[in-house]
Amino acid sequence: MEKVSRLNTYFRGDKVILIIAVILSLISFYIVPSSTHRFGSQMIHILACYGAMILFYKIDYRTLSAGSDLLLIFAFVLAILTVFVGTDDRSVTIGGFSMQTFYFIGFLLIFFISKFIAIRLNKGEELSTKETLILFGIIGIFCLLFAKSNLSTAIILGVSCFAILFIGNLDRKYLFGFIAMAMVVGVIYFGFGLGKSDTGISRVSNFSASRNFDQVPDRETSLYIKQMVLAQAAIARSAWTPAGPGQGEIKNVLAEKETDYVYATVVEEVGIVVGGLIILLYLILFFRAMRVARLSEGYFGRLLAIGIGFWITFQALIHIGVNCAAIPATGQTLPLISRGGSSLLFSGIMFGMLLNISKNTENEKYSF
Repeated sequence: MEKVSRLNTYFRGDKVILIIAVILSLISFYIVPSSTHRFGSQMIHILACYGAMILFYKIDYRTLSAGSDLLLIFAFVLAILTVFVGTDDRSVTIGGFSMQTFYFIGFLLIFFISKFIAIRLNKGEELSTKETLILFGIIGIFCLLFAKSNLSTAIILGVSCFAILFIGNLDRKYLFGFIAMAMVVGVIYFGFGLGKSDTGISRVSNFSASRNFDQVPDRETSLYIKQMVLAQAAIARSAWTPAGPGQGEIKNVLAEKETDYVYATVVEEVGIVVGGLIILLYLILFFRAMRVARLSEGYFGRLLAIGIGFWITFQALIHIGVNCAAIPATGQTLPLISRGGSSLLFSGIMFGMLLNISKNTENEKYSF
């Protein structure tokens, strides 16, 4: 009891979410050095992740909400710089360090939308048609900017925003309007070959061709099939118990084994049980985020918690689906596990903010 009381003195948020974050980061600390032999850099990235988590746990999210408009402007400028000036349409270089910014930009947009809707809901009012159209326009602009470089991240952002709108009790006619707008934009995007539409079509085509064994694949499809088969083989080769550090074999020939296909690498080396545990942890995270939202003292915390929980879980399930060859390749990393300083840093920010919301609720009884 004394240890529990001492823990409550220093940490007052949702302990289950904190434990999930620690477990996932420990898996990353194990698997990434095992695959890449980058022990030192991965340790630095994880420490930076914990630093961001602690910082955003400490700063009251309601205080930050006062600058939501400025944060949106910053997100827009950062998106423009990333897409049109960035090194690979996804990253910007600051002080000699290259950072992928889309996850952070998406977080800032979710932050703004949550505050925008919460202002009205806290007054017992609904969004007007004008306000709804403004909100749709903002979401559409960011999704289009994302889609220019990364279609799958644009889809995750759009669906996450829709989840916030749905929970925010937006009128059904507006929700259907949002879906219709997304469909029209999709038709225009693919119909005129904008952004990475050709890459998206190619991946869907390759995924379809991989299911047609009578078709002779071209070189691009052959490479796609090889990647998919290797990921499946890595998962199929796994045992119930861990094989041990460095015992994975297929990972040695699997491209992006520590980023886009890290789940297959984990399952091959750590076992089926841990692979199943990872899926379970992300699902538990989502339901704990829903619990945090339900206990939140205001609409802002409620919507923000749902947006963050949905984004992390949806991204994780897409990554796992690709690794299991259930959906076409997307290039999505696995939150808190995949290698990458930017990915881990921004995952730390989102987890820290979620813990912050859980700390500042009327009901602080976060039991297991």
